[in-house]
Amino acid sequence: MIGRASMNFGISELVALVAVFAAGTTAVLVFRLSRRLDAFFHGGKAEDLESIIAEVGKRLRATEEEFKRLRNDVARIDVMAGNAVQKVGVVRFNPFEDVGGDQSFAVALLDSEDNGAVLSSLYTREGTRVYAKQVVKGQSRHHLSREEEEAIRRAIQRE
Repeated sequence: MIGRASMNFGISELVALVAVFAAGTTAVLVFRLSRRLDAFFHGGKAEDLESIIAEVGKRLRATEEEFKRLRNDVARIDVMAGNAVQKVGVVRFNPFEDVGGDQSFAVALLDSEDNGAVLSSLYTREGTRVYAKQVVKGQSRHHLSREEEEAIRRAIQRE
């Protein structure tokens, strides 16, 4: 009987030792988890987490609204930019033999759809004359000089 009692006592000691080890390991894990939770809550409580989540949600909604506004602004700016002068072509020339230098010019100012105007400045000894002609889809309903046609071509081809 003494043999069985001492064997039961040995098993009991082993079980107790395993239980102490398990309790120690659990205590270490709980301590580590407690530190992580303290770091997460910054020393606060679970109610603080709810307010933090609510604040993050509020900021997210504000960011989404700002993104929508910016997207609309970009679309509006794209439309405006399409109507802005994007293509320029310049030709300098001398229309009269008695005037030296290429002091006259034709300049085409076109948007993304090749609409705009061609301006011509003719320099003479008596003065300078400036003419403007509308351009629609790269063409004008007004008679164009060779220099004006060349300025439009250069603008369209972005030379």
